[in-house]
Amino acid sequence: MKRHRGLFLGLALSALLGLSASQAHAETIDITIQVGTGPVVDLSTFGGVGGANGYTMNDAAIFSLNSFLTTSGSQYLFGTGATTLGGISNFAGHSVGALELTGTLLSVRGGTAALTITETEGGFTAPTGPLGTLHSASTGDFSGAAAGTGHTAFSSFNTTSTPTYSVLSTTTDPNPGGGKASVPIAPIPTLYTLTNSITFGLGAGTSANPIVDGFAVVAVIAAVPEPASLVMMLTGIPLPIVVIGLLRRRRAAA
Repeated sequence: MKRHRGLFLGLALSALLGLSASQAHAETIDITIQVGTGPVVDLSTFGGVGGANGYTMNDAAIFSLNSFLTTSGSQYLFGTGATTLGGISNFAGHSVGALELTGTLLSVRGGTAALTITETEGGFTAPTGPLGTLHSASTGDFSGAAAGTGHTAFSSFNTTSTPTYSVLSTTTDPNPGGGKASVPIAPIPTLYTLTNSITFGLGAGTSANPIVDGFAVVAVIAAVPEPASLVMMLTGIPLPIVVIGLLRRRRAAA
């Protein structure tokens, strides 16, 4: 049964997202960062590279970003590695439009606890329709985080945003967290913009014992009637979480 379920999931997801290299156009993913109430800074300043379907930060870019965080009084650092901070999308859209932000954040000292990351991509052309729903979902893989700490997140479709929701740790032991929200959209026009925003509020860690939040937040716009209903029927998994899994697999393959 598990084997059949996996086959159904793969087929349904392929039909749902229609991810392909031919969808790359001029629009690119943009990611910014803000320490506390300080200035909003584009990650391209540090060497981040955005494309139509992905955003990458190599080790040199992460080193430059971490230097900025230290100078700005932030308590956080990002670890090095191919997937430590970046984005991915199915631009320019298909049966759904999807944009995801992922990374691993470490609290290694005392300092400014608030940190906000915002990811945006415009120019999506599908789906369209008179009615739809914007789904937002976020996950956190916590380690060393006190219960009740973590991050908040929301997603936007043009100027319409989901409610802000929390993703919190339940114990200082390694543990997962999750949250979601949605908002109706009417209508869904072409050339729309998707945005993800995540704000952290972890406690102060140390270099020897960092507090870790391996995070993800995804925005998914689906028209009504939603073809995603087939995926949820076959898997029992909420649509945004399904999309997170597929986009992560696509990034790993790339």
